[in-house]
Amino acid sequence: MVRRIKIVLGLALCLGFFAAGQAQQPAGKTDSNKLNDKVKEIAGTAEFLRSVPKHFATLEKVDTGKGFVYLALEGGGREQWPLVADAEVKVQGWWGRLSDLTVSDRVWVWFKTDRKKNKVGISMIADEISQQEINGSPWTVVGLGKELEVAKKKTPSKLYKVADGFKLPAGKEIFLQTKGDTVRLAVDRGGLDKLREQQKAALRERWTKEGLPGTIGFVHVFSGEMDLMLDHETMRWARSLHVGDKVTLQADPPIKALVKHVQPWRERTQLRLVVHSFDLADLAAGQRIHLVRTPPPAEIDTAQFPPDLDKPRARQERIDWLLASIYCTCGVRGDRCTGHFYTLASCNPNACGMPNHMRSVLGEMIDKGMKDLQIFEALLKEHGPELLRPHLLP
Repeated sequence: MVRRIKIVLGLALCLGFFAAGQAQQPAGKTDSNKLNDKVKEIAGTAEFLRSVPKHFATLEKVDTGKGFVYLALEGGGREQWPLVADAEVKVQGWWGRLSDLTVSDRVWVWFKTDRKKNKVGISMIADEISQQEINGSPWTVVGLGKELEVAKKKTPSKLYKVADGFKLPAGKEIFLQTKGDTVRLAVDRGGLDKLREQQKAALRERWTKEGLPGTIGFVHVFSGEMDLMLDHETMRWARSLHVGDKVTLQADPPIKALVKHVQPWRERTQLRLVVHSFDLADLAAGQRIHLVRTPPPAEIDTAQFPPDLDKPRARQERIDWLLASIYCTCGVRGDRCTGHFYTLASCNPNACGMPNHMRSVLGEMIDKGMKDLQIFEALLKEHGPELLRPHLLP
C-alpha cells in the first residue's frame, strides 16, 4: 500500500505539479509567465526519452576500432550501426566498453534519431542482465526440467535451454543473459553484485591507463583555458578532482593541464582546465579526448554518496549540485523518465514538475542549515536506493 501511494504521488508530481503551479498564478501574466510560455513553445512539454526507439537485438559482430556494431533486430532487420561518440555502454550492471560485450548475446539498444526521426546511430547499448537490472525486472524461476521455465509480471513464461548440471530452485529471482534460445549466464542479486564489482574493477583499470572519456566544450587559445565535459560514467572520479590538481590530456605528445574549476552538469562533469596556449592549438570544440588523473582512493568507487559532499557552495549552486547527484524516483513507468537514467537535473522542467518541486524541497532543507550528508540521508530514507543509481521502471 505504501509503495502504491508513493507511485501515485510521484505520478501526480511529474504529470500535474507544473500545471498546478501555473494555475495558481494571478490572472495578469508576469514576465516570468510569458517566458515560461515561450520556453514551452520552443522546448516542448514532453520528455524526449519516451520517443527514443528502443529495441532488443542479437549482437552479431563488434568493430571496436570503428565503433560499429552489427545487429539482428528482433522483429526484422540486420544492419550495422555506429555508436555515437558519447554512447553509454552497460555491462554486468555497470558501464563498460564494446569489447566487454559478447557476440551472439541478446542486447538492448537505444537509437539516436535525426530531426526526421530516422535512426542514425546508437546512443546506448546494454547486455541483457544490465537491462533487467536497470528496469528492476528480474525473472522468477517457475521450474527446471529439461528446460528452464521463467516468468515475470505482465510477461508470459518462457522456456530456455540450459547446460547440463544447471540448478536453480523454483521461486528464485534471477538475471539472465541469453544467447538465442539458451541461457548463457544466470545470477541472483548477490551474483549480480559480484559481477558489477568485477566490472567496476576492470573499468577502474581502464580509466587509470586510458583516462576518463569526455568531449571538449570550448577552447580559448589566447587565454590558455578550455572546458572539458566528462561522460556520465566518470562521475565519481571526475567530481573527486580538486582545484589545482594536475592532469594530462591524451594526445601525441600528451598535454599537461591544471584543474581550475569542477562542477556537475546534469549527469556529466564540467572541468575548466588551464593549458599552455600552444598545446591548445590542435584541439577543437566537439573533439573526443581522454583525461588521465592520479587514481582516487578505491572507496571513491564504493562510497554510498558523492565524493564532493559539503564543499563550499552558494545556495543555488548547492541545489543544482544535489539535483545533478540524484536520480528521479517518481512512479513514471515505461522507459520514459529522463531523470531516472540521467539524474533529476536532466528532466525537462517544462514537461515534469518534479525538478521544480525538488528545488523547493532542497532549498527548504538548506535553509534549515542541513549539511549535504544530512540531506542525502533524509532523501534516501524517503525515496529509497533508486535515488542513487541510474534506473528505469518496467
